[in-house]
Amino acid sequence: MLKLLLADDEKMTREGIRRSVDWESFGITEVVTAVDGLEALSLLETFEPDIVLTDIKMPRMDGIDLAFQVRRRYPGCKIIFMSGYAEKEYLKAAISLKAISYVEKPIDMDELEEALQGAVQLCLQERRHMEHEALTKESLHASSAYIRQEICLQLIRGARDEAQLRGRLQLAGLELPEHPSCAAVMIKILPPPPSPAELEACAAEAAGAYCLSFLLGQKDELHTVLLLFAPEDRPLDENTLYGICRALGTALAGHTGGRFSIGGGRVSPGLEELPASYASAVARLQETFYRGPASAAVHRDTPSGFALHVHYHPDPLLHKTVQELLVDGRFEELRSLLGRVAVEIRQRPETLINSVKEIYYRLLLELEGFAGERGISLFHSTGPDDQPWELVFHCHFFEDVQQALLGKLGQLEQALKERGGGSTAARIIRYIHHHYADENVTVQGISEHMQMTASHLIAVFKEATGTTVKQYLMEYRIEKAKELLKTDSYKIFDVALQVGYRDGEYFAKIFRKLTGMTPSEYRERSRV
Repeated sequence: MLKLLLADDEKMTREGIRRSVDWESFGITEVVTAVDGLEALSLLETFEPDIVLTDIKMPRMDGIDLAFQVRRRYPGCKIIFMSGYAEKEYLKAAISLKAISYVEKPIDMDELEEALQGAVQLCLQERRHMEHEALTKESLHASSAYIRQEICLQLIRGARDEAQLRGRLQLAGLELPEHPSCAAVMIKILPPPPSPAELEACAAEAAGAYCLSFLLGQKDELHTVLLLFAPEDRPLDENTLYGICRALGTALAGHTGGRFSIGGGRVSPGLEELPASYASAVARLQETFYRGPASAAVHRDTPSGFALHVHYHPDPLLHKTVQELLVDGRFEELRSLLGRVAVEIRQRPETLINSVKEIYYRLLLELEGFAGERGISLFHSTGPDDQPWELVFHCHFFEDVQQALLGKLGQLEQALKERGGGSTAARIIRYIHHHYADENVTVQGISEHMQMTASHLIAVFKEATGTTVKQYLMEYRIEKAKELLKTDSYKIFDVALQVGYRDGEYFAKIFRKLTGMTPSEYRERSRV
C-alpha cells in the first residue's frame, strides 16, 4: 500500500496523469493532487506520501522548494520531477535533492510509468530492508525498549497479527488485558529534547500516578506517541486522561524549558480503535498551536448535534485594507487590525495550521512587496531561513507566527523613518492608487496637486522608492489590469480603459513589455 502526491499547476496535465495511470497496478492505493507546491506542503502532515510527483515550475512555491521541505520531513520519500524546463540549474537541484527521476514535458506516459515503477520498487525494497533490520535487531538484542517502540508505532497503524503482537508484548515485559481501555497521546517537544531515558521517566511518572501501563514510540524528531492502557477494573476516562496529560506536562517542564505541547486522543475500549485515538490526538495537538507552549488539549466527546467545527477564513478585503494602511503610513491602525485577526484565529482552533501559516505568509508578501517598491529589503536573499515562507514555517506556535509578522512590520516602519521623505512618497503613491484610471495623470499634474516642483517630486520619490513616478504608475496600472483579466467580464479594450489607457495597442505593448505576454495570453493562462 503506497501513497502518491501529485503537484502540478496545469490542470490538464494534473488531471490527465491522475486519470491515465493505472495506479493499482503499481501498488499505489491513494493519490491526492495539489495545484502548486504550497498546497502540496499543506497536505504533507496528514497524507504522508511515499512518492511525490511534482512539476518544477509552479506559482507560490515551486517543485524545488517543495522537494526541499519533503526531504526535511520525510527523508525516505521518493521524488520524481516533471518539467519542460531542462536548464542545468534545475537538473542540479534535482540531483542535490536525490530525486530518483526527471520526466520532461510534454509527458510521455511510458516514460512516466517507468519512473513510477522505479519509485515503487525502491519503496518496496526499503520496506523489506527495514523489516529485515527490525527482525535482526530484535533477534540479536532482544531490546525491550526497542520492541516497545516498534509495538507502539504498529498499534497506531492498525495492521497487526494478534498472536504475534501478544508474543512481542510479553517479550517486552508488558501484560495487557484482552480488551484494555486505552488512549493515544501525542507529545511535541522542541529542541533540545530530553534524553530517551528522561522522557521514559516522565511518562512513567505520569502514568504510574494512575496505575496505567504505557508504551512510547518516537514518530519523528519532534513528535512522540504515548499509548496508555488501563486495568480492566478501572477503565480510562476523559478526566483521567486530562489528569495524566497535566502530570506529564509538569514532569516535562523540568527537561524542556517549557517548549512542548501535548494532545490527548479519544479514549478507546480496545486496541483495534487505537488508530482512531491517535488521529484525534493529532487533532488535539493542533489546538495547542493556538494555545502556546507548555499547553495540553484532550479530546472531549460532544453530544450529537452540538459539535462545532468552524475554520477561520480571512476577510476578502483584508489584503486591500493592509495595502491602504501601509500606503497611508497608518502603522498603529495596521497593528490593531492584525491584533483583531489574531483574536479571531485563536477562537477557531479547528483551522489547519498550514492554512493559518499561509495567511501570514501572504501578509508577509504584502510587506515585502510594499518595501521592495521603496527600495527596502526586509528579507536576505542569501539566507534561506530569512524568507517569507521559511519564517512562518519554522514557527511552532501561533504567537511566534504573529510576532514574526509584527517584527517585520516594525522593521519596515523603522526603515521608512530612517530614510526620510517616506511620508511624501506615500502621499504620491496614494494619489496614484486613487487616480491611476485617469488617462491624463502626469508627473506635472501630481506635482501641482502635491504643491511642489516636478523635479523635486521626482527626486523625493526616487529616493524613497528606488523607482520613478512614471515607472511606478505604469507597473501599478498593469497590476490592476492583470486582476481584471482574470475574469471574462471585460473585453481587452475595456480593461485598457479602466486602467488609464485609451489606446488599446499601446496598452498591449506596455503589458507585454512588463509581463512577457499579451493581455489575451495572460487571460488564457489564468484560466488553467
